[in-house]
Amino acid sequence: MNSASRTQFRSSVLVGRWVGWAAVVGGVFAIAELPLYFVVPACDAATCGVETGSLMPDGLILTRTLFNFIALTMFLIFMTGVRFLIAEKDARFEWFGALAGSAGVAWTVVDMVAKGLEGGSAIQTEEWIDPTRTVPTYLLYGTISHLLLVVFGLAFGYAVLRSGALSRWVGWSSFGVAALHLAGVPSMFFGYNSSEFYASNGWGAVPMFNGIAAVWLAFVGIAVLRARRG
Repeated sequence: MNSASRTQFRSSVLVGRWVGWAAVVGGVFAIAELPLYFVVPACDAATCGVETGSLMPDGLILTRTLFNFIALTMFLIFMTGVRFLIAEKDARFEWFGALAGSAGVAWTVVDMVAKGLEGGSAIQTEEWIDPTRTVPTYLLYGTISHLLLVVFGLAFGYAVLRSGALSRWVGWSSFGVAALHLAGVPSMFFGYNSSEFYASNGWGAVPMFNGIAAVWLAFVGIAVLRARRG
């Protein structure tokens, strides 16, 4: 192996480590954030209706918002490396890697904006609120995010399977993630009661679906690290 080849190999390993660890760390923070959507103070039914939701302290809202920001920042780093992972293995499928990475970056930005608006509302409002009800960002972290993850899942799965950049389970499970989020797209027609499983902001259609995707991305990150070690 000549000097240029060694340099290129080291660069490849370095990028792979950054991309892999970013997905793992993002998954850890996403998993830490998820329970905070379900641990809310008890509220009288007459006070906490569909319009107001379950009132919660600012500290709880901002903590999960911060966890979300960190997770999405890590996932953004991972998404910028998707094209590199695919093109390095087989340049014929670079466009699919670029498509997957672009859709993934768009997802992180859209979701971060949505959660930022929720966090900002908690800072601005003196009384306790439930931002999943009172801040109308349902379509941003709901249907729009679902569509972007469908594009990512399909493009990434195809690119991985055809290029052999990662283990085949990564490609096939990517199609599963795409199918899951495709099922979440019509949730926009089912209201905004977050206590219902399948609403535009429902606990199933949003935190559970996104949580599954986040855990999956963490395992993909591990697969990237193992591939670079091998």
